[in-house]
Amino acid sequence: MRLTGRLFFLLFCFRAATQYGTSVSVWNLYVPIVQVLSCMLLLYMISWQKHCYLPYRPYVVLHVPLILPLSPTGCVWSRSVHVPSGPMVRVEGTSVSIPCNVSDYEGPLEQNFEWTFSSSGGSSVTVLSTFDPTFTAPSYAERVSARGIQLERLSHNVVLFHIGVLSKSDEGEYTCSTPSTDATISGNYEDKVRLRVIPDTLTVWRTKGRQTGSRTVTEGGSFQLQCQALLDDLLEHTHLSLTWQLQGPEGTASDVLSLSHLGRFQAGPGYEERYSSGKVRLDTVGGDGYRLTVDGVRSSDVGEYSCVVRTWVLDPQGWAQIQEKKISVSRIEMESIRINVTVPASVVSVNLGEPLLLSCLVWHNSAGPVYTRVRWFQSSDLKTGPGEPQELLGGHDLDPTHEGASTHLLEVPRGWDTGDYTCQATVWAPSSNGTWHPVIEKSSEPIKVLLNLTVPELEVSLNATLIPQFSEEPTELVCHMTGSDGARLSVSWYYTPSPQNRAPQPLLLGTLDQDWMVHVGDHYKERLESGGVILSRKSPQTFVLRIQWTSNGDRGQYHCVGTVWHQQQNESWTPSREVASNPLSISWEQEEYLLKVKASVTKAVATSGGTFEMQCYVVAQNIPSPRYSVQVTMERSGPHGASGPQVLLLSREGVTHRKGESFGKAALEKVKEGEYRFRLYQAQEAGTYLCSVTAWTQGGGGGWREAKNQTSNPVALQFQTSGLMFNVTAHSDSPSIYQGDRAEFWCIITMGGPGVDTDSLAFDVSWFAQRPGPTVVLLVSVDRWAQVEQRRRNGSSEVAIERVSPMEFRLRIFGTEEDDGGGHFCSVTPWVLSGTGVWSRQSVLTSNVISLSVRMDLLNTFKYPLLLGGTMAVLVGLLSCLIGYCSSRFCCKAKPVPEPRKEHRRLMSMELD
Repeated sequence: MRLTGRLFFLLFCFRAATQYGTSVSVWNLYVPIVQVLSCMLLLYMISWQKHCYLPYRPYVVLHVPLILPLSPTGCVWSRSVHVPSGPMVRVEGTSVSIPCNVSDYEGPLEQNFEWTFSSSGGSSVTVLSTFDPTFTAPSYAERVSARGIQLERLSHNVVLFHIGVLSKSDEGEYTCSTPSTDATISGNYEDKVRLRVIPDTLTVWRTKGRQTGSRTVTEGGSFQLQCQALLDDLLEHTHLSLTWQLQGPEGTASDVLSLSHLGRFQAGPGYEERYSSGKVRLDTVGGDGYRLTVDGVRSSDVGEYSCVVRTWVLDPQGWAQIQEKKISVSRIEMESIRINVTVPASVVSVNLGEPLLLSCLVWHNSAGPVYTRVRWFQSSDLKTGPGEPQELLGGHDLDPTHEGASTHLLEVPRGWDTGDYTCQATVWAPSSNGTWHPVIEKSSEPIKVLLNLTVPELEVSLNATLIPQFSEEPTELVCHMTGSDGARLSVSWYYTPSPQNRAPQPLLLGTLDQDWMVHVGDHYKERLESGGVILSRKSPQTFVLRIQWTSNGDRGQYHCVGTVWHQQQNESWTPSREVASNPLSISWEQEEYLLKVKASVTKAVATSGGTFEMQCYVVAQNIPSPRYSVQVTMERSGPHGASGPQVLLLSREGVTHRKGESFGKAALEKVKEGEYRFRLYQAQEAGTYLCSVTAWTQGGGGGWREAKNQTSNPVALQFQTSGLMFNVTAHSDSPSIYQGDRAEFWCIITMGGPGVDTDSLAFDVSWFAQRPGPTVVLLVSVDRWAQVEQRRRNGSSEVAIERVSPMEFRLRIFGTEEDDGGGHFCSVTPWVLSGTGVWSRQSVLTSNVISLSVRMDLLNTFKYPLLLGGTMAVLVGLLSCLIGYCSSRFCCKAKPVPEPRKEHRRLMSMELD
């Protein structure tokens, strides 16, 4: 293995020395020796590894020739010359560059190249060589010397063959060859490519019109450029690509937007975002027009715009550009946005508090979609000197538009201050990120505003549209104001009663202020709230006072006061002038209302606990269709007289109300029209009773109003001092009855002394029976709460007790027996309810004795035994008959005896036909 390495190293060194320093003759002597040594070396390596490894490339040795050139690394060389595969298509008048490279060669590192040309069917012509100047044919000598055809070495094994301007005669086959520097001939030493030259059919021109030449565009505006490109592709399948280029002021050209030969759009550097948003776009117009549109012009858009058209053809290696034409279309200059703000008048006069309208005209030269924002500022003309300008809220900003001129208004609802008003306009343009940014701002000349402090004129007149002739008729007065059109007005109504002993003061009925709010006077608050008096506004300058039902107290003089108001700067209102109308008198002749009330006692009460009745009589005169509300008042006498009165009220609708301290059990009712009854049950306190009556009359609108009030004479209630006397009597309608009949006994209670209501009385009643001897037996009893207690009895008779009336009780004995005979009497315990609500027990009272006789009834004694015996006899006889019939029918019946059969033979008469 060491010997093999040494031999390999020696061969490599010797080979290198011969390549760079040995002549050709020495090399020829060296070849046989090298071949023998190489063959021995390769055989030895085959026997050892069977392979020869180059860096990154293994070679399997299958056959080994006897003569084999070796590379310095010990591998086989095979020269390769390569040019692009054809055919190559180029346009007449353009240039072409054909590369040629050689590889896998032996000899010097730098290789030489020779180019020859042959037309179709023609002989080969030498064109150019890298090492032999005399290689060029005379037909190409002029073009080569003029460098129209030249070779450019790119590296030691690569050259470019250039033809500057192609003509149709250059069409043919070009051969690139390399002289041999190899030890043996191996591989290819030349390669050919065919070149086709087609005519120039591409035409590019710019569109005539405003789009050509130099143009000036306002900042933020837009422009359009257009060029035409036409290709007559009759021979080859060629494609066009078009690119808009911009050459800025600094002289560098950059692509704006391209349409590739494959039909794809591609934005240039810095134009991607604008292309995506549609502000830079390329459109085709017709079949040969290409239009570039740029919106929102910036300073970077200034420069020379060119239209670059390229022709592409599909080579075997891919798409290749074969032609390019460029024309200058237009030069774009940008003009900054200018703005002008003017006002129509420098001085404006307005009345104090009246609306103020100011306007300003804004003009700008932008052709883009900009909008103008206007702000108004005011510098007040105060006594201390002009103040700082203050921005005013108002005005209206127009939407973005291309219009260069716009009018902006400032509406001030009320003019309060003198001073200077300034209009400041700002032009806003869209930014690349979609937002808006201010471009330019300018203010107008100030407008001087003067205020006119004038006192408004006002005339007030009062007229009556409805004048009452009688009471309860409506009254309508109209207050009309003139001289202050458009001003805020208010009205106040005043009433002056008819003079009696002295001149009365006017009374305020109500006010309808500038905000249409009603303010009521103290004397008319109730009538205004109930709708009896109405204040209204018929028109902005006409006010109406209407009294629905005019009463006698409304007679007098009326007048209205008109007020003009103006609004102050703090939004409050202040009166500027007041004018009163002439008075207007309302009166008529009518009799006064009369009302008479009388009270009388219809049922007196001698003692406490009785029922007191009082009658109230009402008589009205000159009151139409009156209705009355009656009030009964009791004022106590004695030690409790200092406390408040007791009041019971019956309204005109018939509803009872209690006021103050409540009565006990009292009622107030209407007997008939003009007559009312007051009834007090279980009267306990003495006092004085009064009857107060209010007469109501109905007006024209259906509402009720008070006409007259009158109080009756007092009625006294006093009690006597004597007590109550009770008496009890027993009674029976049938003192003698038959056994089994019903017996009835009555216990009657009578009372003497002062009258007491039976509701204030209660009784405990018991019935007793006298038996032989001194024995007295309780039959049944009932207490004052109606609880019945009955003694248990041994006989078949039953007893019952009931209350027939408040003072009568009845005892019944059902199915009397002989033991029920004897004397019967009742025992009564009275209970009286005092004024304080406490029941008091009186002494027990016993009635007289009623004797009951029970007799025997013979008919009833034998009636049931006789009926029972007769019935049993009949049933026994019927049963005996039934038994005899059944025995004779079924048990004693003889068998029947059969009779002998008898034949009866008789001759039958027959008729012969």
